[in-house]
Amino acid sequence: MFAASAIHKRLGGRTILGGVSLVAKRGDVIGLVGPNGSGKSTLLAILGGLMTPDAGHVEMGTAERVAYLGQGFRGDPAVPIGEAFPLTFSGITTASRVAEIADRIAVETSSELEVEFDRLLQALSETTGYGDLESLRATLGLRTLLAKTPAGELSGGELTKLGLIEAIAHQPSVVLFDEPTNHLDLKGTKWLEEYLREFDGVAVIVSHDRTLLDACATSILELDPSKGSAELFTGDYSAYADEKARRAEETWRRYELQEREERQMKRTISAIESRSRNIEGKTIDFYFRKRAAKVARRAVTLKARLEREHRETDHLERPQRPAQGFYGAFQSVDSGASRVLTAEHIRLCFPALELVRDLSFFVNRGERVVITGLNGSGKTTLFKAILGDHPVSEGRITVNSSPGIGYMAQQDNSEGNARDSTLTPVEALRKAVPMPEAEAYNFLHRFVMGHDQLRTPIGRLSYGERRRLALARLVVTGPGLLLLDEPTNHLDLPSREAFETAFESFDGAALVITHDRYFIERFADRVIEL
Repeated sequence: MFAASAIHKRLGGRTILGGVSLVAKRGDVIGLVGPNGSGKSTLLAILGGLMTPDAGHVEMGTAERVAYLGQGFRGDPAVPIGEAFPLTFSGITTASRVAEIADRIAVETSSELEVEFDRLLQALSETTGYGDLESLRATLGLRTLLAKTPAGELSGGELTKLGLIEAIAHQPSVVLFDEPTNHLDLKGTKWLEEYLREFDGVAVIVSHDRTLLDACATSILELDPSKGSAELFTGDYSAYADEKARRAEETWRRYELQEREERQMKRTISAIESRSRNIEGKTIDFYFRKRAAKVARRAVTLKARLEREHRETDHLERPQRPAQGFYGAFQSVDSGASRVLTAEHIRLCFPALELVRDLSFFVNRGERVVITGLNGSGKTTLFKAILGDHPVSEGRITVNSSPGIGYMAQQDNSEGNARDSTLTPVEALRKAVPMPEAEAYNFLHRFVMGHDQLRTPIGRLSYGERRRLALARLVVTGPGLLLLDEPTNHLDLPSREAFETAFESFDGAALVITHDRYFIERFADRVIEL
């Protein structure tokens, strides 16, 4: 179906991809994994023809139809969704017209209606290979939307669902999805798993969703950021993780055996040298001194052998431990009011659509309250109302958090702020909390951000790197109430685990929007479903 050969790409002065090759055939579902910043999104964009490699090439058959879904919505929030997703809305309009004419044909005879019906059916078949787009919209749990609605009025999950429908409408033979389950509710995630299992083309999926990759992946392509290279593993994510663990254990076993042998050889060399010096120090007899020199030559020979072995290609350097996410910890919160947040009979609309009616809840100090619900049900709007950025149509919200509120948005804030996107992580952190530059560097290093990333403008960082920066801002400001909107989105697995460890020790209050079942089971004291 396609082949990528020796793909090289440098971004921001560093090598992202250093010779990546991949061959994919029909029926392959390839999970693309690696740490944040390892080049996963870059490789996907190159495969989709959206970015040109510095060297190497991608061979894609002329008959192949490629559908690409990137991370998040990068278009203008003011653009109508009918323009942002043209095939989706033309297909849905056509499907609605077909249903309307079918109802009329059932009660009246008209050759003109029959001709129009056949024409629209043909148009619909050319628009989508996944049945009726209107039915697909309903299957995904996406509310009815007008084509003129600005994209900025939709939630991240609704935009993801529209992106998936748009991709399907292309009748693709190759799909390239970048973190498709981010912002996606449980209903959408289950549909995506089913679609990928039944897809008869090639799918390349960037994802840290272990459940999705176990359900769908036929192979895993791992990117190594230290070399810019890639390796393909057959099987699902669990098979890949087992093989990585087996290799790591075998490498450490060989390294430890090598270390024992070298230590033994060094002790032998030391003993020989000591014996030679002892003989030379005790006598001036030529015969014995000659024997001492012979013994010393043996030590020299062993040293040369040791040095030669160090230079050989099969000599093992100490294996590197995998990145452990980050090393941040939330600050302890001073005692304050026991009731941190109260919502009383609130009603929320956006803009004229009623999202929430007569909602009442509270959050006490030390509690973790999770908010769930379908995409577009008003979860993010509720957060904006708590922050004072969205009006409450009825009722009242009271916040009693003395150290303040720490907010992590669903989408990276710098995307819509050109000024922030040009700042480096160090500049952004010092903007949030005044501190010496050296202190900011040291603090961000704890979030596994190297010198290259710290000097790179935020707008050019990967989504995962921006997410770790957002976590660093939360940790350094020391809020008493956390509002976290899909906090694990875009984080690689070590970073997710590190965040969970840090969150576990947080003694303030937290209100969290998430569809992560593992997170809910581990942390939620209460769940509010909108």
